[in-house]
Amino acid sequence: TEREQLVAAIWAEVLKVERVGLTDHFFELGGHSLLATQVISRVRQALAIELPLRELFEAPTLAAFVQRIDGAVGNGAPAFATADRAQPLVLSYAQQRQWFLWQLEPTSAAYHIPTALRLKGPLDIPALQRSFDALVQRHESLRTTFQQVGEQAVQVIHTQLPVELVVVPVVESDLSFTIEEEVQRPFDLEHGPLLRVKLLQ
Repeated sequence: TEREQLVAAIWAEVLKVERVGLTDHFFELGGHSLLATQVISRVRQALAIELPLRELFEAPTLAAFVQRIDGAVGNGAPAFATADRAQPLVLSYAQQRQWFLWQLEPTSAAYHIPTALRLKGPLDIPALQRSFDALVQRHESLRTTFQQVGEQAVQVIHTQLPVELVVVPVVESDLSFTIEEEVQRPFDLEHGPLLRVKLLQ
């Protein structure tokens, strides 16, 4: 069906595989919790439905997962509502887990999501910086830090949280080491930013 093809394309893109069949198992193809979150997010956007993350864990084959989606579409689940910003914004369950692990081991890179791209040809660096500025301004999650208030941790959504595009000259022989060093560099969930961009030239 058209929905099966759409979901198969999402899986293939997230898992970075050529194709996905109906009997294929998401986690046997290399999926994990962070990639599962990406799949759920993309399915929500593509089909305008509310789908809990647990659905992929409970139905990890493509055919079973599509059946769960069919059920969610049939139920007409309500869309997300904007939280009341006059009240402290408590952390989601995923954020609570991240906050706990960060406090336990603040130098760990276990939950980093790194991406390295090789760009060839002329590059307009100021335009690239403006692109990241626009991205951060558009998405609150990229302007969010965490703060402990009494016994409860809350989200702090900043009006602005600049992300500086750092340009670093590097020789080809040092490229892999420099990338790995950047991937392992810890984030500060309390002060941010939670997005880091480095241009190795």
